[in-house]
Amino acid sequence: MSRKPRNSRSPLKGRNGNKTVSKGNRRLTPEERLARNIVQEQRTPKVKKSTRRSAGHAKPLDRSSNTTRQANRKPSRVGQWMARCFAPVRHSLAGEWLGGPEVIRHLPFIGFIVVLMLGYTYLEYQYEYDERAIKEGRKELRNLRHHEQSLRGRFESQLQRSRLDEDMADVGLSAPTAPPTQLPQIHNGRP
Repeated sequence: MSRKPRNSRSPLKGRNGNKTVSKGNRRLTPEERLARNIVQEQRTPKVKKSTRRSAGHAKPLDRSSNTTRQANRKPSRVGQWMARCFAPVRHSLAGEWLGGPEVIRHLPFIGFIVVLMLGYTYLEYQYEYDERAIKEGRKELRNLRHHEQSLRGRFESQLQRSRLDEDMADVGLSAPTAPPTQLPQIHNGRP
């Protein structure tokens, strides 16, 4: 009984050569094996280390490059000093500290401080608005006082004229209708 090798058979043909799909196992193609491996890797949970180095990079490292030379290289003293000095700045800019348990524990207090700052800012603007309204009110009051004083002066002058006219009418005098003329001055008897 000679048997044909499995690879010589078409996946669409059965053992008898007809075009029915075989129900037995078949060998996977390289693409199918790759897809199966990817799915299996996604299903298995990976345990991540909580070190800072395992946080990853924005771009994956190029595995083909020669990194062993750089990994064995010891940083200089100046580089170590600079890294030590700027570590808090780099740590702050990275934003990792925002998710820390210390920050999360104090979130209600931070929220309270933010509300206080917003309230303080609102009260500052309200105070400035009220001060501006008070200054405008004082300016308007000053203008109204000047207007009142000028009206009072006009009424006083009209009242004085009418009193003068009444007094002149009682005596029998009338207001002059001709313009006034200037009389010549006499100095020591000379014109």
